[in-house]
Amino acid sequence: MHKCILKPLKGHVEAMLKDFHTADGSWKQLKENLQLVRQRNPQELGVFAPTPDLVELEKIKVKFMTMQKMYSPEKKVMLLLRVCKLIYTVMENNSGRMYGADDFLPVLTYVIAQCDMLELDTEIEYMMELLDPSLLHGEGGYYLTSAYGALSLIKNFQEEQAARLLSSETRDTLRQWHKRRTTNRTIPSVDDFQNYLRVAFQEVNSGCTGKTLLVRPYITTEDVCQLCAEKFKVEDPEEYSLFLFVDETWQQLAEDTYPQKIKAELHSRPQPHIFHFVYKRIKNDPYGVIFQNGEDLTPS
Repeated sequence: MHKCILKPLKGHVEAMLKDFHTADGSWKQLKENLQLVRQRNPQELGVFAPTPDLVELEKIKVKFMTMQKMYSPEKKVMLLLRVCKLIYTVMENNSGRMYGADDFLPVLTYVIAQCDMLELDTEIEYMMELLDPSLLHGEGGYYLTSAYGALSLIKNFQEEQAARLLSSETRDTLRQWHKRRTTNRTIPSVDDFQNYLRVAFQEVNSGCTGKTLLVRPYITTEDVCQLCAEKFKVEDPEEYSLFLFVDETWQQLAEDTYPQKIKAELHSRPQPHIFHFVYKRIKNDPYGVIFQNGEDLTPS
């Protein structure tokens, strides 16, 4: 289908998008902002993780240029996925620690600015509008929205402030896009994607906060607890553990269990279950019930 329809139309679609963004002045603004962002150091952009070096940036730029030649939105997204995984590898290998989604967006923004390619704007637009909606529910869909968010940060960048947070307008645009492109489908949140896990942090004095963490399927509860201690700046991590709150009950997860496997099992049940992963003190159970080694949700 793509070969029959998109291949002959690709050049025309790209030309129309370029003419449109040139006429409305958005590309001129993007070009100016790309220069502004490139002049900032990573910390000014909210980057506190290792970034790709010049050689790695050149490899990423080559991948983006290869992406431009493709007509299939699926193949473009797969290449975008490889770029984002390369960035994550650089972040983690050069620091010896794991990073969550909140650390990734500033780094992606920095990388896109360093690549200095106006055409990425239309590439993202092309993929967002033509990608099969069923593929928006996976890693590729998440990284596609991340790339859109990074470009939005650059477009709205102001010289006197760092590009760190998505504007409410951008968030509304993404919500409307998801609704339009996934009509009559179940729309997952970012933490529903395979490699992400939303974890709440519960403290007596400060209440409850949460973060979306990068947690791959083979990562154990023990590893997640270490990541949570780092992310939530816990000084006495031995006093904390990861709990699952589901069906009005609490379960302390054993260290050798796999949170992503548990999440997948809960999502696969015929009847939907509201559940939360909570990182909290072991001796602070508000319901007075902590189930350890629960047979129904603890994988062997």
